[in-house]
Amino acid sequence: MNSQTREVSIVINPRETGFVRLDLTEVFGNGHPVVLEIGSGKGRFLITSAMERPQVNFIGIEKSLHYHRLISERVLKRHLTNVRLINHDAFAVMRDMLPTASVSELHVYFPDPWPRKREQKRRIIRPEALAEMRRVLIDGGSGIYVTDHREYFEAAAPVIAEYFRSEPRIPTADEPPRTNYEAKYRAEGREIYEVRFWK
Repeated sequence: MNSQTREVSIVINPRETGFVRLDLTEVFGNGHPVVLEIGSGKGRFLITSAMERPQVNFIGIEKSLHYHRLISERVLKRHLTNVRLINHDAFAVMRDMLPTASVSELHVYFPDPWPRKREQKRRIIRPEALAEMRRVLIDGGSGIYVTDHREYFEAAAPVIAEYFRSEPRIPTADEPPRTNYEAKYRAEGREIYEVRFWK
């Protein structure tokens, strides 16, 4: 029962609460800066960052229920109180749950590239999603988008530039990998592409 009670406190479930606008000071019990990660995967970035930056709050949105449960277990095991997890579609969560100017950093690592032409409207880097990212970011807030998919990078970079001041770049080999995917792809010798952006 105890672990269930604790899990409720780190998981925000819009299927139970409905899509209501969150008061993040209330959610975390403090007014610390909030970092949003879209697509947390196995939680490497989220958990490492939360441990390294205890005075910062982290929200991880992960659509896969399997990975969401895995991250929940890892967060609880480490007793991290500055992490909240949401298992849902990131665009809907941003649009309906996150207040305007509530996030200081936004991280998007290796999102699904949806390579088929008819699926590309589902990509997270698209105009309506970028408009929401711009709305939720504070003035002076920053973001990063990272992919190993060259076509997605080339399509995404100019769209990001329409909403933010941005800088496309290729990470150097001496920069530590931020996610499990990045570690794996670098070991395979794949090129990694990123866009850093600022509001």
